[in-house]
Amino acid sequence: MSGRGAAEQLNAEFKTDCFSGMQVNAANKESLIQAFKNIQMVVVASSTIEFTQIVAEATLESGIDYFDIQISAAAKRQALEALQERILSSGRCFITDGGYRPGIPAAMVRYAATQIPGLESAPVASVFQLKWKDYEFSPSSAAEFELDLKSFNSLVLKNGTWQTGKMSEMLDIDFGEPFGHKYCMPMFMEEFRSLPESIPSLKETGFYSGGFGSVFDYLVLPMIITLLTIAPNRSRRLRARLVEWGLKSTTRPPYGAVLQMKAHGAGRSLVMTVFHEDSYVLTAAPAVACLLQYLDGCLQKPGLWWQATLVEPVRFFEDIARFGVQVRKEIC
Repeated sequence: MSGRGAAEQLNAEFKTDCFSGMQVNAANKESLIQAFKNIQMVVVASSTIEFTQIVAEATLESGIDYFDIQISAAAKRQALEALQERILSSGRCFITDGGYRPGIPAAMVRYAATQIPGLESAPVASVFQLKWKDYEFSPSSAAEFELDLKSFNSLVLKNGTWQTGKMSEMLDIDFGEPFGHKYCMPMFMEEFRSLPESIPSLKETGFYSGGFGSVFDYLVLPMIITLLTIAPNRSRRLRARLVEWGLKSTTRPPYGAVLQMKAHGAGRSLVMTVFHEDSYVLTAAPAVACLLQYLDGCLQKPGLWWQATLVEPVRFFEDIARFGVQVRKEIC
């Protein structure tokens, strides 16, 4: 659907005329600057990480703020960090890594710190299974999947220091219904890096991710990684086809997305679960919750920020629960 078509559908559904659509070229700064006239913030939700620098520069030159809900790729982070001084000196607010994962996990740890004085341990694990065959899979989506692979890092916080996690130390997590037990491997997210500084008592944390299923994890994914290593340019189309085939053909129900944290400290424990049967809803809800805090002025701070470490966590989880996401908390 075109941007104009989507705008017309939204206007009809919500009986308003506040939505409009236009076509923009993310690789063309002038096209972006033209589109950014008379707006307060650009929300980047497209598979355009390779053009992050151009989009960010156009945002700065337009004198507006920035928020992205893209994957946490090193290429995106490096492009934004290179502009940190300009962002700060211009007084603009740039929020990156919005959405679900990244976006929620480190916020869960920060929430735990509000409930458990002296928080010591708060690992977060996640599983998401999407019915991929119901969705279009563009070449840009396949490219971003590969960027995610290239950015893979297994750091976890142990005994107060960041250490490389081992695959032999995968966690066996019981997510309850509908997912049951899943083995989850360490997968570092940049939003976790500052947590030991902001929560001095914290000694153990990290993000652990379940896979896409045994066929994809142990057959398709190793093939893609091998092709990336031996023929990164010549195998691009083959890798894209493998990604699409693997996700659409091998992913099985149950579908949905879940995050679970088991936190403890000072003799208290908190088990927190965030779930929705539609991972797209679980991406949109926290982004909207973040924007609500931005729009009322709470988050309009100059600089480059991560959603999970910028939002006020108690209100953040109250809002996403209000939007229909299951947020369960058990404190003992």
